[in-house]
Amino acid sequence: MDSLKIISWYEVFPDGDGRKIYAETVLGGKEIHAENVIEVSGREIAVEDAFLQEEGSVKIVRRIRKKESAGTGREKSGIAFGMDILLDEGRQLRYGIPSCRYSSGLKGKHTYMEERLTAPMVMAYVEGTQTAVSLARTRTPECTQEEERKRGDSCFLHRTLAGSLGYEWRDGRENFLCARWPYEEMDSSVALDSKGTPVQAFYPVDEEAWEAELHYEIKCTCDRTFTDSLYERYQELAGEFENEGHQIVSLPFTLQEEIICRETSLMKSYREFGEDGAGFFFHFDPRKGYGSEPSGFGTSFNTIPHSTYVHILEYGFTGRQNHAALILARDKGGEWVERGRKVVDFFLNHCILENGWVYSLYDLSKEEPFFSFGDPEAPKLHYMDYREAKGNYLRTMTEPMNDVLECYKWYHDQGSEQKPWLEAVIQFADLLVSLQNGDGSWYRAYEPDGTPVFMLEDPGMAERERERGRKAASAIPIVFLCNLAEYLRSKGEDADAGSIAFRWQGYQRAAVRAGEYVLSSGCREELFQGGTLDNPNVVDKEAAQYAMAGCWHLFEQTGEKRFLDGAVTAARQFVTWNYIWNAPVKEGTILSEKKFRTKGMGAINSIWCGGVVDIYSLFHIRELYLTGRRAGDTFLMKMADWISMAAHQIMSWPGDKMGFTDIGMQPEGFGICPQGMDEGMIQKGDIWGTLGWIYSAGIDGVDRYVKELRKAD
Repeated sequence: MDSLKIISWYEVFPDGDGRKIYAETVLGGKEIHAENVIEVSGREIAVEDAFLQEEGSVKIVRRIRKKESAGTGREKSGIAFGMDILLDEGRQLRYGIPSCRYSSGLKGKHTYMEERLTAPMVMAYVEGTQTAVSLARTRTPECTQEEERKRGDSCFLHRTLAGSLGYEWRDGRENFLCARWPYEEMDSSVALDSKGTPVQAFYPVDEEAWEAELHYEIKCTCDRTFTDSLYERYQELAGEFENEGHQIVSLPFTLQEEIICRETSLMKSYREFGEDGAGFFFHFDPRKGYGSEPSGFGTSFNTIPHSTYVHILEYGFTGRQNHAALILARDKGGEWVERGRKVVDFFLNHCILENGWVYSLYDLSKEEPFFSFGDPEAPKLHYMDYREAKGNYLRTMTEPMNDVLECYKWYHDQGSEQKPWLEAVIQFADLLVSLQNGDGSWYRAYEPDGTPVFMLEDPGMAERERERGRKAASAIPIVFLCNLAEYLRSKGEDADAGSIAFRWQGYQRAAVRAGEYVLSSGCREELFQGGTLDNPNVVDKEAAQYAMAGCWHLFEQTGEKRFLDGAVTAARQFVTWNYIWNAPVKEGTILSEKKFRTKGMGAINSIWCGGVVDIYSLFHIRELYLTGRRAGDTFLMKMADWISMAAHQIMSWPGDKMGFTDIGMQPEGFGICPQGMDEGMIQKGDIWGTLGWIYSAGIDGVDRYVKELRKAD
């Protein structure tokens, strides 16, 4: 990357014939100014580019001015401006685009709306030389208006300051970093439809006068790892944006008051049924109230939500029944202690097989548990519609059993011994140990007899990628095994070799072996994927989050620095899934009305990127905070604070119910960019939900973080 050439171009809609290059600039260590006048439908547009080259960076200011003009009678046209930075590398590079890409570049052009990016930047990293070139928009767009389009249009006019960033790997020979204003998403986009129809927006050119000023910066850096390069630039931009006024939301309530509000709503979702039934019916639409069908959107598998949600008990992933029971027993006491016991007993009495295998879903209409995948007659939930085998996911078995362990510990400390609970936990832990692969991994799903299930595998997929997808959830059991080992060790100091307590060493060994797999497959390769159930081969926020949490717990137990280093690597990627700037929101939506701010909110996966955000980051901000504190990385600690504040927006509280039916309610998701808008999925500014995991994240995730802050004080 010894030299950089910038190719400046424009294109016109609807009567243009593709892009037209109007300047090529070779950077040569000096300040360069260039002015050009472009004619569009008889109207002149002046473009002035200024390049200021400093040591290791180039600052670019592009000023575009359209003067007021007399009416010409011609139809309105549109124009877009772009620049491609040609990198002096003819080989495949690794690209970092926060919330979009964390791996080697695919051939073709891959550009993304800036609003979709948690940080408006793209970075190209050369593994061999440990060098990176990044392109960032350093003054972010502040406003956007309605698109001027009809359904089916992929090219349209849009009066917006938002642009796009990305890369192009052309003919397997040339690498470019790409910027365009207004935005485009090429060669495919999730914005319009499931076919991936590309999107191109053009700024209207009519008689009105307008001007736009675009600020970019190219930086060349040298860092030890890909993650370090991405994280350092992301951190720098966070500081710059904060200085420019991108502030986190100011909540009208404290974090402790937020917990009280959520618990008020959670209590009202509790219901008893049958002879021994008890559970929380927390899947509902907050605008319609308890018992309603949750609002949602279509997916490639089925429509979310489905009418069956109202009679389903869910114990893992998007609904943590046992976790909710513990929260209320612990925080409210009184009758909630007995109610919590009923919830856990019902789960253990109806959802556990003799070998320790776990059902995590129960259908009240049929009075029986059911498989998470493989049964065409089963209720349709937020899970993969897979028909070739019946089973459950590693994640949705581990989460409810870790919750049972935490319930057992709390009830035991209160003087209420629930021996069958611990026995069930041990039974599941033994199943986990028996299913662990030789390299320390687990497969992401199993049939009841322990047979692994492989799904969503492209026939042309390389064997290495196939194995990575099959084992993508291996970080998830680590926290559970660490918790169990630590508890049994604390109780077994005087135990004999035949007691349950003496077995803690085997569970810790299994956790360490899993941690070693996560270090080798995730942290050292700096690629975290498959955290969510329906995306085994997709890079996502939850994968980095679970890797961070698992490595941190192993460091706490073993003191081994390799696990702290792994936690830091995963944490630095995890934070880049969260916004460091306030993307413009669409007028006329609840997000605009309530002055919603994206800063601190978390993107979901590398398909939708930051186009959809949620509050899932709350689950492990304690581990994020502690990792930052132990490693001396204050920015990780700051990100934990930003996440803790941002995640409670649009939550109903006594001062504002947000249009919901009770306090303590919140949407599950927030639409920052359109997703499948022509297929009725998500429009910019939409909200939907809610699913029950909101309570677990918003109550216990926050509470564990707040307790660490108190210890630090």
